[in-house]
Amino acid sequence: MKGAMKMSRLFLVLALLGSLALASCSDDENNGNPSDTTDPEVTIQQPANGATLPAGAVGISALATDNQAVAKVEFAVDGTTIGEDATGVANVYQYTWDASGAAAGSHTIRARAIDTSGNDKDAAVTVTITSGGGPTYHSENITTDETWRASGNPHIVTGPIGVGNGTPGLSATLTIEPGCIVKFAADADAGLGCGWVASGSIVAVGTPTLPILFTSNAAIPQRGDWRGFSFFEGTMATARFSYCTIEYTGYDDGAGLYVSWGAAVRMDHSTIRLGAGPGVSYDHAGHVEQFNNNIITGCAGYALETEPEYARHLGVGNNLSGNDPGKDKVMLYDGVVVTSGTWRSQGVPFEVAQVNEGGGIYITPTDGTTAILTIEPGTTIRFSAGSQVLIGYGGSLGGLRAVGTELQPITFTSAASNPQPGDWQQINFADGTADAQSRLEHCVIEYGGSAGYGNVLIADALPSISNCSIGNGSSHGIVLAGFEYPSAGTLEANNTFYSLAGENVHVEP
Repeated sequence: MKGAMKMSRLFLVLALLGSLALASCSDDENNGNPSDTTDPEVTIQQPANGATLPAGAVGISALATDNQAVAKVEFAVDGTTIGEDATGVANVYQYTWDASGAAAGSHTIRARAIDTSGNDKDAAVTVTITSGGGPTYHSENITTDETWRASGNPHIVTGPIGVGNGTPGLSATLTIEPGCIVKFAADADAGLGCGWVASGSIVAVGTPTLPILFTSNAAIPQRGDWRGFSFFEGTMATARFSYCTIEYTGYDDGAGLYVSWGAAVRMDHSTIRLGAGPGVSYDHAGHVEQFNNNIITGCAGYALETEPEYARHLGVGNNLSGNDPGKDKVMLYDGVVVTSGTWRSQGVPFEVAQVNEGGGIYITPTDGTTAILTIEPGTTIRFSAGSQVLIGYGGSLGGLRAVGTELQPITFTSAASNPQPGDWQQINFADGTADAQSRLEHCVIEYGGSAGYGNVLIADALPSISNCSIGNGSSHGIVLAGFEYPSAGTLEANNTFYSLAGENVHVEP
């Protein structure tokens, strides 16, 4: 009897252990969330089922939703995985399929949505790929108008090519058709430059179903295989990228898209990914305009580098995340803001890098005009050591309007990985401040004061400051100086101060 009871207990223990093991397996399958057993929903928006497409770049777009969250969408063709997207802007996941080498005929495209609990669901469409006529090789500078067509896919660029590198005074436009695939020879300094000697333009306007793919021609593509795009002072106003993917750039650590010497390029609905350098970089008054609905991800350099004057061209719907650690940011170098505009929240911080001593952002037009810099709610601006924001210096008319909300404050803070009081200087309102247009509200201003003039310095100016949190400073919270400034009592009553080495509001004698 006792033996039977012992055996019964043993079976009970084994059964309990088995139940725990099964529960553990269930936890593993659902990433520790066994309560979530709901599959995500996924549909392929493009291409349409039954579509006939050229042997080139095929844009795949899937709409995926979940009761918790979608982790990623994997894309496959004829059972072979070709890539994935974990960005999911507005629940839309995208990938560009290089179909230039696909056999003519029917192919099945499949999108598999996976949620954060490991549940998955897929959807599929069938398309017909027509025969391609390539490869087409390119090695010479382009001095007259030229069009690269999808019927010539893939296009192979074997070295550096200049568009507009002809006789000064003449012009050339390279037009790249929707569905084109352009591959660049690896380790050959291959790339496309524009407007170096004569006027030139690159017009690469794809469509959602027929995007344009710029990629490496290596058998196993790597970051830095080719140089990327460069635009210079001769670039024409027609230069544009739309529904394009640019990948594996950064030869010699260059940017995927480099714009300099006053050139302007438009970009929308495009992706720059897997570059060895920055995604986009512009300087010397070069800039990208109408920068909307773009993705920069998987790059070893900063997502985007620009001068403060041209950050106003960064628009809406952009995703600059998923780059190497510490690189998800808009990097701003010393510069002057002379044109009114808005810095829109990009979902990643703006970071001010000091190049020259006492440098930073100067809102100081010099031609008698007024420049008002507006910061959108939810924006974070980080400052490197010694940098600052200087408004209206030397009597020039400048203004700063940073009006956040209680739920979306605007943050001015340190760029250090371990922030400390005094990491940067201050927000400085000088005598040329446009008082009526200068307002700080629902802002967090922290870790400043390195110059000894507080996190905020107001000298002969009358900006409005209210509902702000000012703290962690190595000096005072706000310093008032000169002959005209807001009431110290009002500033102290209308704002919150904390962890300061000096006074909340200090009036210079």
